Amino acid sequence: MNLRALPLPVGLPGRLWLHSMPGRLEPWAQFEALAAQAGLSRIVCLTPWDEIDRLAPAYGRAIHAQPPWHWQHLPMQDFGLHSDAQSYADGVGQIVAALRQGESVLLHCAAGIGRTGSTAACVLKSLGLSADAALAQVRAAGSNPQSAAQSGLLDAF
Repeated sequence: MNLRALPLPVGLPGRLWLHSMPGRLEPWAQFEALAAQAGLSRIVCLTPWDEIDRLAPAYGRAIHAQPPWHWQHLPMQDFGLHSDAQSYADGVGQIVAALRQGESVLLHCAAGIGRTGSTAACVLKSLGLSADAALAQVRAAGSNPQSAAQSGLLDAF
């Protein structure tokens, strides 16, 4: 399972990757190798703790063991949204700032599709793309909002 690169606007020094929950669909050691190869400096987790504990316990242990990357938590319920719109917008702003500073950022939910695609599209829109262009790039990378609420998030963002 490879990390999926999401193209960013020209001149932006960072890199943005999409993926399923680390260690969920591949052995933890394989994910660690992928992370090192991509030079990940930040992982943005879009799942609540109960999903991490249930689906990828090795990932949960790594988070608690001072990983080599910055861990940012923006939990959303499956097929849903973050519980606080302002906190979510602030989190997307932190991702944008990290990309502008040249960080290599991974976005993930459980499968790397709905919550990941919704957030990736919000990041691209924050970087100046239109909603349609952002969504087209996210879809080309294999992710997509998966509910009416997630689809509406990009328009409201």
